[in-house]
Amino acid sequence: GVLEDCLIHECLDIILHPLKQAVREGVMSSDPLGHSCYYFMPLASYIVDTSEAMMLATVRGKTSPVTMAMFKQFG
Repeated sequence: GVLEDCLIHECLDIILHPLKQAVREGVMSSDPLGHSCYYFMPLASYIVDTSEAMMLATVRGKTSPVTMAMFKQFG
């Protein structure tokens, strides 16, 4: 239900907080030569099946989790 979906979103927010912080502020690390550099990680991916994608997008039924189009708008 809706509460379970909200719980998943909260858990993802908690788990991904360090990654979000690294995107905003960068991460200081050293390269193989020992030079210090700031690294930014602005891109991440998450592979899901259709039912999980619909849950993460908080849509139900015949609504597309990618475009938010309703089934009446499909060709």
